[in-house]
Amino acid sequence: MAPPAIREAEPVPLHVWLFLSGLVMSLFSGFSSYLGLPVGLDRPLIFLAVVLLLLDPTTERLRARPVHAAMALTVGWTAWSWMTTGSLTDSDKAFALADRIVVPFLMFCVGPLIFNTRARRDLLLKLLVLMTFYLAWVGVMQVAGYTSLVWPSYVGDPDVGINEGRATGPFGGSEPYGMAMTIALIASGVAVWRFRSAWRWCAAAASVAAATGVLLSMTRSSWLAAIVSVVCAGILVPRLRRYLPVLLLGIAAGLAAVLVSLPSLRSTLVERLTTDRSLLDRLNTNEGAFRILHDHPVFGVGWGRFLSVSSDWVRQGDLFPLTNTNIEVHNVFLSRAAETGILGAVLWGLAVLLGPVSVLAHRPRSQELQAWRLLALAGLIAWFIPTMTSPNPYVLPNNLVWLVAGIAGRPLLVRLVRPPGGLGDESGRLPVVSGKDL
Repeated sequence: MAPPAIREAEPVPLHVWLFLSGLVMSLFSGFSSYLGLPVGLDRPLIFLAVVLLLLDPTTERLRARPVHAAMALTVGWTAWSWMTTGSLTDSDKAFALADRIVVPFLMFCVGPLIFNTRARRDLLLKLLVLMTFYLAWVGVMQVAGYTSLVWPSYVGDPDVGINEGRATGPFGGSEPYGMAMTIALIASGVAVWRFRSAWRWCAAAASVAAATGVLLSMTRSSWLAAIVSVVCAGILVPRLRRYLPVLLLGIAAGLAAVLVSLPSLRSTLVERLTTDRSLLDRLNTNEGAFRILHDHPVFGVGWGRFLSVSSDWVRQGDLFPLTNTNIEVHNVFLSRAAETGILGAVLWGLAVLLGPVSVLAHRPRSQELQAWRLLALAGLIAWFIPTMTSPNPYVLPNNLVWLVAGIAGRPLLVRLVRPPGGLGDESGRLPVVSGKDL
């Protein structure tokens, strides 16, 4: 076995850089035309990275597990549902299939192969820290009204995206922005634990920036996810447990200070906490999905067809008004059932259960991978709440959730060339803290 210093100095393969570049370009997924690009670069970069990974003779191999069968069946059933609608030329449905199912599954499978050393996983953490600063800057400038200071310029265009008055970043919506910043919040905390150089101070500053971004998203699901993630981290990490009350009080004090200093933000916050129209819209579309499920339980109405047939199923309720029918089902599990039938929803649910959820039940030997497991838990929390209350079509946040889960589950998913050692799973680098920390 090579000495640790030599192993850490090994060059980073091209497919790792391409994959990281694909993640960066995922920030602008769906808005490539505003960047002057004919197509989005995130999918081609990630696809090329995967191709080079598979062509590399030193690439490890995955272990065959039930989750892979569930994923394959989910993709096959959903693709068949799409083909039976007779709309194979509909690019929106093709991109939806790729972004909501295929690419997240791919992230889970190739993540532990691409980031197979601590050095490469640290590189991913550093990228997340840098992305946090970028997203926080864009969000703050957007809410403050200085959109001329941000890039891309479409961020300041009121005709692009939704949720005007809230931080949306390059995503064009506040919910994906809040999801990304919630994941970034815990990722920054993991980076603080991992690094001992200037990167540690950068990560500490990024955690403050991420918390600010979560607040400015003005999205209730992100607020709840961030609070639950911080509480879970405080409970699961012994060193943090004693500081949890102080941490929560600090968050409350910071929130109060921001609201006192920015009256306009306070009024927006009150409006978000008291609004009920979005909740009523969700109830109406969800009831429409239940009607579809009652009449078409086996096959549903076809992949991606809810919007085109929603007027036939969404009706005025007795207890709340009907204000909008041109929106998707605001529950991903229910949406899968309405469009692809009960079997389609069950298969997708199995992929989630046997994939990211099952990873959380396994405690890896490596302290470093235990930290990634904590990040996977935070990502799943940030993902679950929007999944139950929105269509959750957001490319980068979804990809990060499945990618981090795959990395955390590396000991389960990969046929390791050698068994894990007591101080780490495959690198010779010593952990920076004692085993009591995680």
